[in-house]
Amino acid sequence: MKLESLNERAASNLSGRQVSGRCLCGAVELEIDFPAFWAWHDHSAASRRAHGAAYATYIGCWRKRARVAKGRRSIARFEDAKTESTRSFCSRCGTPLLYERKRSPHTVNIPRALFTGRTGREPHYHVAIEELQHWAYTGNRLVPLKGYPGVVWERPKSRRRPREIDDLEFLDRRVPSARARVVR
Repeated sequence: MKLESLNERAASNLSGRQVSGRCLCGAVELEIDFPAFWAWHDHSAASRRAHGAAYATYIGCWRKRARVAKGRRSIARFEDAKTESTRSFCSRCGTPLLYERKRSPHTVNIPRALFTGRTGREPHYHVAIEELQHWAYTGNRLVPLKGYPGVVWERPKSRRRPREIDDLEFLDRRVPSARARVVR
């Protein structure tokens, strides 16, 4: 996709509302018509590496409803001939900006994290779930980490082994109060 087409094709917006997102340094701002077309989590190796994360969350929108509002000159592109896709990123801070695929010429995919507000779509879909990494967070219960405000962790599951007779005999010999409970 040519970046100029994002600016030249400012189509009429049915909702009359736009939402904007930006890169980390603020050099590039993107704008889409609300609502986005769809949203998903991408677990593919290419997206993991491009974002440096367990997975990337994207919103997809029609190309004619997306615009570069600021910083077109700060956008660099990487074309992957193997996957026939193009990834654009900020040349100043490296933030991923656009993901385009040759097989979907009418849509453009934008990382959801660039937008602070709502985009009109929640990511209910997972792409390349078979590539989910064993180290990725999958929604396990988190608890606060004592002594580190704002940090939570997955407490390991306790590995309680069943008590056997020898364990009770050990308690009986070592702790007098335990003997009373065991005997009863």
